[in-house]
This record gives sequence, C-alpha cells and structure tokens, in this order.
Amino acid sequence: MDMPLLSVSETKDGIWSVNERGPSRVAIAYFPSKWGAMKHAVRVALAKPRCRVAVVERNGNVRLSREYDQGDDGHNVEI
Repeated sequence: MDMPLLSVSETKDGIWSVNERGPSRVAIAYFPSKWGAMKHAVRVALAKPRCRVAVVERNGNVRLSREYDQGDDGHNVEI
C-alpha cells in the first residue's frame, strides 16, 4: 500500500495549501497562514496509520519532510 503524502506549499498569491494524495483519496485545503496549514497537515498525518508531510517551495523543491507512523501500539514513531 502506498503511503499518503500531504504537501504544504504557498501559492503565488500568498495562500497556503495542503494537498493530500493517497491510494484512495485526493484532497486540497487552503489556509491564510503557514501555521494553519502546518497544523492541519500534522493533525491529518497523526490520524492516519502512516503518512508523510512535506513542505514544498514554490520552485517545487522539498524544503523538509517527515514521515509519521502510528506503530502497533498507537503511538507516533518518527521514521
């Protein structure tokens, strides 16, 4: 099974978006601030068994990323 990816990026007009791509879901959400977008992305990632969050620069380069794995005991394990 493919791991869902949440990418956080800023649009040309300064709005922040969170794009979710996974094996059975594609979604997008918009936020006025980076903080709001990051909080949303982490909240969604923690609700999934496994997920990757990436902050993407305007030129398409990944600035940073983190994988979340809820482990067998339900606790978050950084990969």
